[in-house]
Amino acid sequence: MSNTKALLTKYVYSSFSLLVILPTILTISYFIFIATPQYVSEAQFVVRGEGVAPPGALASLLETTGSGSATSEDTYAVQDYMMSRDAMDLLIKDDDLQSIFARRNADFIARFPNFLQGQTREHFYRYYQRHVLAELDSTSGISTLSVRTFSPQDSQLLARSLMIAAEQLVNRMNARQRENLISSSRKELESARAALEEVNGKIAEYRTKVSLIDPLKQSAPVLAQAHELTVMLTNNQGQVEQLQVAAPHSPLLPVLKERIRILKKQIQAITGSVVGPDNSLVPRITEYDALATQRTLYEKQLEGAALALEAAKTRADRQRLYIDEVVQPNLPDYPTYPKALATTLIVFVTLAALYLMGKLLIAGAREHQAT
Repeated sequence: MSNTKALLTKYVYSSFSLLVILPTILTISYFIFIATPQYVSEAQFVVRGEGVAPPGALASLLETTGSGSATSEDTYAVQDYMMSRDAMDLLIKDDDLQSIFARRNADFIARFPNFLQGQTREHFYRYYQRHVLAELDSTSGISTLSVRTFSPQDSQLLARSLMIAAEQLVNRMNARQRENLISSSRKELESARAALEEVNGKIAEYRTKVSLIDPLKQSAPVLAQAHELTVMLTNNQGQVEQLQVAAPHSPLLPVLKERIRILKKQIQAITGSVVGPDNSLVPRITEYDALATQRTLYEKQLEGAALALEAAKTRADRQRLYIDEVVQPNLPDYPTYPKALATTLIVFVTLAALYLMGKLLIAGAREHQAT
């Protein structure tokens, strides 16, 4: 019986050593002899709009809609971009990202590629997401970018490149937003300008057709002459009436009557040239006046469209986004990873807990069989 207990005790200790102690020792050995130090460079930034405070907890409570929430959405967009495949591809192109994570001095477990995962672009993207993190502090509204590599210089370089890429993204967002805001106003301006050019072309064609620059202005002297002749006609008619009463046999009467006949003929000729049915000025004035009215209307529309475009540009400038760097990417002084002590304790506690659970399950099964 004592031999059985001794063998059981020996088995328990050997299994515990094999399943718990040995992996823990291997973990400690990895951190001491193999693991490569990893450095974290951090940068803090805020995505702001013109005249808009950064989104914090109080702002979120007071502003459920409007510019505050819009800026918060833009902050999340910038963070997602930093951790996106597009940002990764940009770093691969500009900073040779794959070479940075494949340093020869990096250990075979931490670097990429390694035997724990594949070597495809998708596997590298998952690896990238574990080494680049962008988070928003909802209380302060400040976003923190963390980049982890095997060199302080590489971490700072990638963090700075991501900040530059984020600024370029914000600039593209501003350009799209500006274009969306002013595109309709620009189309209205172009439409009004085209309509004005069309009516100006019609006026030019009409002037060529009737050989008149401005029928209304050019008819003014003719009408003034007709008015003068009418005044003269009225005066002569008054003189004739006076002579017929005072001196009916005066020799001036035939002269005045002849003058009246000539004046009437001249007035009729002038009036006919203005209001006659054929080539008179009235139809020309009417047609020209309609074109001139259209031109005035389109000029006002063009002026209003120009003012609307300037107002849209001003509004677009006020809604411009920009990145305010609170803390620039730093150069780490000491490695942050790997966290040897914490990881070792986690490994030991986890394996010990699993071992105890397995032991209890086996004991329960044996007891069940015995009964």
